Amino acid sequence: MKLKKAAFIFLIFIIILSFSLRVYSLMQPINEVEPVDIMVEIEKGMSGRAIANLLEEEGAIKSATFFYLLLRLQDLNNLQAGYYRFSTSDSPQAIIEKLKQGDEEKFKVTIPEGFTLEEILNRFEGLVIPEYDKELLRTAINEEISKLELEKNINQAQIESGLIVEPEGIIIPTTYNFPMSFEEPALAESLVDYFREQRLPLLKEAAAESDYSAYEILIIASLIEEEGKIGEEKKTIASVIYNRLAEGMPLQLDATVQYARAERTERVLYADLEIDSPYNTYKINKLPPTPIASPGDLALEAAVNPAESDYLFYFAKEDGSHVFTKSYQEHLKKQRELAN
Repeated sequence: MKLKKAAFIFLIFIIILSFSLRVYSLMQPINEVEPVDIMVEIEKGMSGRAIANLLEEEGAIKSATFFYLLLRLQDLNNLQAGYYRFSTSDSPQAIIEKLKQGDEEKFKVTIPEGFTLEEILNRFEGLVIPEYDKELLRTAINEEISKLELEKNINQAQIESGLIVEPEGIIIPTTYNFPMSFEEPALAESLVDYFREQRLPLLKEAAAESDYSAYEILIIASLIEEEGKIGEEKKTIASVIYNRLAEGMPLQLDATVQYARAERTERVLYADLEIDSPYNTYKINKLPPTPIASPGDLALEAAVNPAESDYLFYFAKEDGSHVFTKSYQEHLKKQRELAN
């Protein structure tokens, strides 16, 4: 009898030990020595069991049943959707923690200073994962910008005719990190919210002490961005723009003519100056109706705090710097001197 009891206890011990070893094995990562990254998309509405099955199919965990049991023990079922990057060196519990926190994979997009909306849309459309529809994103950005508190005073007929691209200049040039699960509306909201938080207060504060509205200051910042590629000159270029506006002079900026063209060229030709467009500042005697690009921080700072000068003219040298003058006669003289 004692032998039978001892054998039974030994059998129970073996069972418990085997079970413990099995549980320990299932709690361990698949491969810590040579880890492999695995990208998994958790779709909205997926149950805990469906997530467990998917993770096993993708090779992120050893057992869907065991993973689902862990979820149930922790009373977890509706985990956050999105794209997640797991590693075969991750334990099941580490994977659960990542899903609980919504620590999904992000993608990086850099928007350079001076990009137009079209160039920005092209950059997002060129992504492989996630894939964005250019026109859906354009529509979503339009909708979000329409919610901004900016006095734009834009001619609706010109918008409908295609002469004006209203959303220009709102998306701030910087490097963004977005969750890969973002669809077009969420992406547009995030982009415009960043402008609302980072730029709109500064523009409104500047407008309160200026003769120009917040939107007009943004337009001026975009002109500075495109006209002045050397940071140290931006505030002086800003002063020329403000001085010409104060004198009622046409701005006569080549950058606005380039924007009005169907395609950009290296140089603006005399024929281009006759383009019939609300952006052609050789023909209009005011600011263009919208920004012509997304200004960077230096251009915005120059628009808000321009240099004090009497300059009314400037022209570019071959190295990209500019020669500033107070009169047209001096302007022509400096051009002749450099030509000789």
